[in-house]
Amino acid sequence: MNRSGRIAPTAKHPERRAEPRSTKLPTHRVEIKFPSVPVYQLKVRDVSPNGAGIIVRADSKFLTMVQIGQELNVNFLAPADHATLSGHYRLRIEHISELEAGRFKGHHVVGISILK
Repeated sequence: MNRSGRIAPTAKHPERRAEPRSTKLPTHRVEIKFPSVPVYQLKVRDVSPNGAGIIVRADSKFLTMVQIGQELNVNFLAPADHATLSGHYRLRIEHISELEAGRFKGHHVVGISILK
């Protein structure tokens, strides 16, 4: 784990990001709608210009409804004082990884790329 509290890239988990992460938008949420289930509103973490991560509990039904490569239409909800990354976007699920250490140990991070 590095100084920022994130798991540092290793041979087992190499860095796959093309751009550095930014944590300037910790209060963003993403709203995801699936047919016949309640709307999911989840916190977005580690926002970069082309991607983000969503922390999800290991026992969340959400994990059974998404898979790597799946594309979804979502609504990003930004705080009133942030005009960026707000509104409707299309995103792709890039990875689903269990967090083995840190504050969210035992949770999963759902890595997403913002397509449009």
